[in-house]
This record gives sequence, structure tokens and C-alpha cells, in this order.
Amino acid sequence: MFRMLGEVDALVDGRRVDIGHIRQRSVLVCLLVDVNRPVSADALIHRVWADAPPGKARNALAAYVSRLRRALAAEAGEARITRGPGGYLLQADERSVDLHRFRHQVRDARKTQNPVDAVTLFNDALDMWAGEPLSAIDTPWANQLRSSLAAERFSVLLERNDAALRAGRHAELLGELVETAQTYPLDERVAGQLMVAQYRSGRQDHALKTYRFVRERLANELGVDPSPALEAVYVQILHRDGGSPVTASPQRPVRQIPRRPTRLIGRAGDVRSTLTALDESPLVSLTGVGGVGKTRLALAVAHEAADRFADGVAIVELAPLPDGTAVSRAMCAALRFQPGADRSPDEALVEFLQRLRMLLVVDNCEHVLPHVARLVDRITTHCPDVKVLATSRESLGVEGEWVIPVKPLNEEAATALFVERARASRPDFDPGRERAGAVADICRRLDGLPLAIELAAARMRAMSSADVLRRLDRLRLLSGRVNGAHPRHQSLTATIDWSYQLLSDQEQTLFATLSVFAGGFDLDAVHAVCADPQMSEDDSVELLMGLVDKSMVEVETGPGATRYRLLETLRAYGRERLADAGRLAETTTRHAHYFTDLIAAAAAGVRGAQEAEWIARFVTEPAKYTTPDYDNLRSAFEAMVAGRDVDRAMRLVISLPEVMFMRVGVHSGEWAETVVEIADDDHPLYSAVVGTAARAAWFAGRYHRARHLVALVPRGSASEEISYCADPADILADIALYEGNPAAALEHYQRELTAARAATDPHRLVWVLYNITVCHAALHDPGAGLAAGNEAMQIADGVANPTIRAMAQCALGRALTHTQPERAMALFERARELAAGVVNNWLIGIACAEDAAIRAVHGDPVTAAGIFTDLIDHWEFGSAGIGSYQWDTLADVTRLLACLGADAEAAALHRALVEAGREPPLAGPAPTELDVTTALSGHDAVELAKTALRRYV
Repeated sequence: MFRMLGEVDALVDGRRVDIGHIRQRSVLVCLLVDVNRPVSADALIHRVWADAPPGKARNALAAYVSRLRRALAAEAGEARITRGPGGYLLQADERSVDLHRFRHQVRDARKTQNPVDAVTLFNDALDMWAGEPLSAIDTPWANQLRSSLAAERFSVLLERNDAALRAGRHAELLGELVETAQTYPLDERVAGQLMVAQYRSGRQDHALKTYRFVRERLANELGVDPSPALEAVYVQILHRDGGSPVTASPQRPVRQIPRRPTRLIGRAGDVRSTLTALDESPLVSLTGVGGVGKTRLALAVAHEAADRFADGVAIVELAPLPDGTAVSRAMCAALRFQPGADRSPDEALVEFLQRLRMLLVVDNCEHVLPHVARLVDRITTHCPDVKVLATSRESLGVEGEWVIPVKPLNEEAATALFVERARASRPDFDPGRERAGAVADICRRLDGLPLAIELAAARMRAMSSADVLRRLDRLRLLSGRVNGAHPRHQSLTATIDWSYQLLSDQEQTLFATLSVFAGGFDLDAVHAVCADPQMSEDDSVELLMGLVDKSMVEVETGPGATRYRLLETLRAYGRERLADAGRLAETTTRHAHYFTDLIAAAAAGVRGAQEAEWIARFVTEPAKYTTPDYDNLRSAFEAMVAGRDVDRAMRLVISLPEVMFMRVGVHSGEWAETVVEIADDDHPLYSAVVGTAARAAWFAGRYHRARHLVALVPRGSASEEISYCADPADILADIALYEGNPAAALEHYQRELTAARAATDPHRLVWVLYNITVCHAALHDPGAGLAAGNEAMQIADGVANPTIRAMAQCALGRALTHTQPERAMALFERARELAAGVVNNWLIGIACAEDAAIRAVHGDPVTAAGIFTDLIDHWEFGSAGIGSYQWDTLADVTRLLACLGADAEAAALHRALVEAGREPPLAGPAPTELDVTTALSGHDAVELAKTALRRYV
């Protein structure tokens, strides 16, 4: 048996166990408080030595634990001390520790319906106290625990008094209540109990005098009136109604939650999840960036939860506090409680709250976080019926805390908020009469932040939504004046500045530097672009995690590596700080160099066995046909062009074909055209840049532009660093192929074959062999490409690169289309699988197109129709227009529709292809004989094909 409620002691069969000197006793107490729960070594050292541990505290701790373990084992008791991953653990029956036995007894008493039995149980529990708890142990932790236990005992004493009054034992309780009231003259619950006991003992005048005395003290010392509960006891006694004893809670229900004049939009789900969290945890923290609406959400939750708490809700606003020393005073003021001069505010506050069932909403904790965390930890630990709902830029870090990140509004809710607030400023505001999409663009640019949206909407008094949108880059636009609001809510800049000023110097520097990223970024980029040269990667990670914790950086999780981003409003603010520090140009250059080097490394890496790893770095969401670093690459390119760093801009551009064009489309092809205009044509990379620009134009079906670009290459010019798919001469051959001259294209690739065999690049060789099979198929003799297909397979088998292997599978499959269709389809399926593994959307499309074409002519037109339907959507990844491969697919669809009897649609598509300069897909009568008088545009042809195909899917 262990005793803490008095002198610290351990007994086995009534014999006292030697538990050593005071430090060793302190270790035992630490373990007893958390009996059957592990306590870390760090926590034990802090509890025993506070902030002044000895040099070898861990060794001393281990020695104390070892002696305690031997002492307990020598007595053959059931208690034993073990050590595991979580720390040291004292295993024992909870009821063998008087503190925990006391608490079990109190819980039993609270469950007991009969007040007489309840009094007995309460008294038995109180009798376990043999004196001052933790006698003779004097450490900060022990002193705090002692005060907490004293408050806990007092709370139980008052519960016992209530039970005794219900049991009719007012006479025997009266003397004790008089003494208690003298000790706690401002405690209204004690006063109410004393008044009831006095009245029931026939001393009505004494009861009324007690009331007047307490009322006067409350007015003089706290400046408040008696609570409704104590007032009710007084009225009952005044009218000589001595029925059921009335016991008063000292807390007036604080239900004056600030009413907001506007409704809460888009937060219904957040309110529900927060209410659920309050059911599960004593502390719930709403975290998020400034202006996201944490306070509004907390107040909405408080309104919903108010009826759950008998003693109401108290709102504690910490924003006005200059530092953390006044946190407990602010809480006391919110509760209308005066702690008195003889005790610390923290101790008095915890004691006061122990008797209450209420919700504390503690708003804006971030600038006084350590002080709030310590106080809230004590409240949640020692006040079982008090719940705390905190709002802060970062979590409190208290044990048992349930953190709910508050995210910006989605587009629908953000738009609704803007419209409602705009109408409040200008009643005739009609979003339907504004420029199409302007309101949605404003909300998107403002990251869905409610404060920013409300400030922007207020500008509708004097300008249109289009005017607001044009001026959003100026943060000072988002300012306003809300009478009574804290200064940091008067403008978006002030809100962000509030958070920025709470950062350490190193965090401020990193935050400002992160603003150079466009879109998201990963840890490698942070360290390479933003870190001080003397800083380790671990240091970078630590600082970044601090910004994440403080809601200054968003985390983006997904199938790839974790990425991070700044909200655009924070990014604009950070760039201002970076410019103010004179570091914008230097950081922009580092950013540009990093991403140029990264994509150059990727362009080399995708040609090897690590293609999948490199592509996973660049394309984390294949279905979206985009790369998470597209904006960073664009920003890097623009910075190099603006700085006339043409050489590095060229190196970025020539890395695009294999990393970007084949995976996410040719939208970045315009960068190559920009470089063509400013580069010297005698630069060693010039022809590679021109080939990149021309290949992008060819992919998009802009053959005239592609031909014009190729003509810019000086005769005889070549580049050793050119992509295997961006040779200018290849592009002229491909134009000839798609304009109806496959023989010329074949002649070109057969000439290239000799040079490709002599070179050491297997990609170039397989590319040439693949295109030879394309030319033979276009000449309606795919079997003639069999040798090229077999050679491509032989080369690919010796290279562990998915793209080469998929390309070779397509080459051989195309050559076998007529002679071995089943084997060909198997090859195309394998090619599709290989290409999908490295997000090569070009080859995925090729494999699906060839597979569908075979099925269309070999008795499976319905499956072919389904594949073509998906394929038409798939080819949209390549460009904003109707690209080369989309026209090929439309030709195949035309032939399929003709076979299915959809003559009108087939004729219309036939005419569209002919008018676009493509080879006629249908043999036989001319289009006019098929009653087609007007050619469709490319986009109309695509829509017609999709509509027609859906009838057969």
C-alpha cells in the first residue's frame, strides 16, 4: 500500500518499506501519480529537479529507480517498476495508492442515489487524508500537485456537504460549515450551504445575515452581485420555504456569447466535427492561418454547445494581452472571479473551476502560448467537468489535446460569402451582372480566407468585381475599418503581420524566402533555395515544421513526397518582406538555378532505369496531366528571361520534351518559342531549342508554325544535347507523314537509322525504329515494319527503361496488326502498362489507339467505341487545340462509325478531316455525295465523335 495524502510512505503487510531519502521519495511519488502509465525519463527529471537537474541526472534517476525496484521486490509485494519504450512504469493495483483509492471512492459516491450512503462514501474518502499531501517534498512540481490536490479535496468536501444536506444532516454539519465559510468568505457555494443549514436549524435570521454579508463582500471585493443560485437560496429562505435543500454553484451561467450580426457560411461540417471533438477530449484547439475564421467558428460552436454545460460558457479573449503574465487574470475577469491576494491566480482559478461544469473558449492564444498551455494543462487535468475550446495559429501542445485545423473556405462557400458581404455594402449588387467568373477569381486569389473576402467585398461600394480583381496584388486594398475590432483585423496585412511578428528571426527569414516559390515546394527545394549555407538539412526541416505548426505554411499530402505551400496572400506579404530585406533578386536567382538544374537532371534521369522515380518527383497526380512544379518552372524561366540569362533558359527548355511534353502536355512549348526569339542562332543549344519549340507546335497540330521554326536552324547546325524526339529534321518528316506523304517520312527515318545505330543512345535508335513502323502502317503495309519492330524489341530488352520498352512494344505491335492481331493487342496492353508506370501519356494514348483500331476491324466494335471515347478525352492532355494524335483518333472513329452504320456522323467527320488537310479516312464517294455541305471545326468534330460513340458504349 502506498500513501501520498500525508507523509509519503509504502507498506507491505503493514510493514514500512524503506523508500530512501527525499529525492528517491520524489521519484516514487512521480510514478505513483501515474501508476500503471509510463513516465518518460525527461518528465521524471523535470518533476524531481525542475530547471536545475544535476549534470548526470539520468544516471541519478536510474540509480533511484533501481533502489526503489529492489526495495519493493525485497518485500515480495505485487508492485514492481519496469522500463519500456514510453519510460518508467510502476505496476500496481490502483486502489493500493491512497490518492487513486480516494478518487475511486469519490466516483462511487457520485453514482450513489441514496444521500445517506453517499455521505458515508464521501466521508470514507475524506478520511484517507492523513495530513498535507506529499509531506516534506518541496519541489515546484510537487508544490503545484499539492495545491491541486488540496483544491480537489475541497471540491469533494462541498459535494459531501450537498449530500449531507439532502440527507437532512444540517445540524451536525452546521459547525463545520461556519468554519469553512470563514476560510472561504467569497465562495458562494459554501455560503449557500451554510444558509440552508442555518435555516433548517431554525436560524433564519442568521441565514439572511450570511447572505447580506456575502453580498457586501462580493460587491466590495469583486464588484459583482450574488449569483442567481445564491439569490434563489435567499428568496427561498426569505419566503420561509424550507423544502428541498438548495445548493448553489458559485458560477453564474455565462451565456452572453457575442452575437454576430452576419451568418456563418460554409462551416456547418466544422461545427459538427468540433462538437464531436469536445465530447471526446477536454481540450480542443482550432488552428489555422490568421483570417481563416477560427474565432467565428469557436463562437458558433459555443452557441451550439451552451446547453450542454450547467454553468455556461465563458469567452476569454487574449489578443489584447501584451504578454503571458496576465493570462490567468484575463480568465478570472472573464469568469467574474477575484482570486484574492493570498494565493496565486493560477491556483485560485483551478480551484474555482474544479466545482464547475462549463465551457471555456480561450481565443487568440498564439502570442502567449507557453503561459496558456501551462494553465490549460492544469485546468484539463484537475477540473473534470470543464472543457476548453482554444483558437490559435498553432496547437497548445498539451497532453490530450484534439487539434482541428481550420481550412479556408471552398470556392462555393467563399463565393457565397463574398456575395452576401458585397450586398451588405451595396444592396443592388448582382453577381450575374458582373464580369463572368470575376467573383470566383477573387475568392480563388484570396485563398478562400474569410477575412480577406469580407474586406474585398467591402470594396464593392466603390468599384466593380473586375476592378477589385485587378488590384488584388496590392495588399493594402484589403483594408477596412470595423468599429470595435482588434487592430489586426482592420486589414489583411495587419492580420498577417500579427502572425509574422510572433515568429523567431530565423523563422521570419525562412518565411520570407519561401515566398519565392510559385505554387508548392518540397523539403529538398526548401533546403537548396532558402537555407543559409551554414544550415544543415535538419535545421531547415526544423524551421519549416515550426512555420507549419504556426499555420504560416500549408502541408499538401498525396501519393508522392510531402509538399508545402504558402497561401497566395501570405506569399505576397512574404515577397514584400524579402524585397524590404534586399534579398529578392538573390533568392529569385537561387530558385531559378535550382529548378533548371532539377529538370535537367530529370531529363537525363528519365532515360535510365530510374525513370519511374524521376517522374514520381515531377508528376504526382497523373490523372490531372500536370506537374506540381509547373509554376516553379515557369517562374524560374521567366526570371532567367528577365535577367537575360539566355544560356540557362535554353538548358531548361531543352529538358522539356521527355519530362513534360510526353507526360503533361506541350503548354510549356511557348517557353521554347520565347527563347528562340532572344537566343543567338550560333549558340550550341540553338537547334535543340528550336526542335523543342517545333515539336510542341507539331504535337498541337500547328504544322505551319513548326515548319517556320525549323527553317530558323542554320544549315549544318547540330546539337549534342538535343532530345531524341526533338530533332528539327524529324519534325519536317512527321509533318510530311501527317500531310499525306508517308514515303518521304520513311525515307528520312531510314537515313537516320544508320546514324542512330552508330550512336550510343538507345532512345534515339528505338525512336527511329518506331517511326519506321509508323510510316509503313501509313503506307498500308504495316508488315513491312516487322524487322524494325523486332530490332526495337531487341534493343529495349537490353535497357531497363519503361519508355523504351513501351515504345518498342508499340512498334512491334503495329507491325503485327494485320498478321497476328491477338499478339499485337497483347503487346499494346503491355506497352500501356509500362507507359502508365512512368506516366507517359503519349505512349498510353498510342497503345490504346492501336488496340482500339484492331478491335474495330476484328469483331469487337463496342469495346473499340468505349476505348475511343476515353481516348478522345485523353488526347486533350497534349495541347489546348486539336493535336496530331487527336486527328488520327478522329480518322479511326470515322471508319468505326461507318462500319456501325452511323453514316451521317461518319460523313461529317470525313469532311472535317479532309478540310483540315488530313488524309481522307473513308474510301469511295466524295463527301458532297454523302450530303455533307459544311465542314465542322476541329472542336465540333471532337464533340460529334464523342456523342456518336456514346450510343454504342
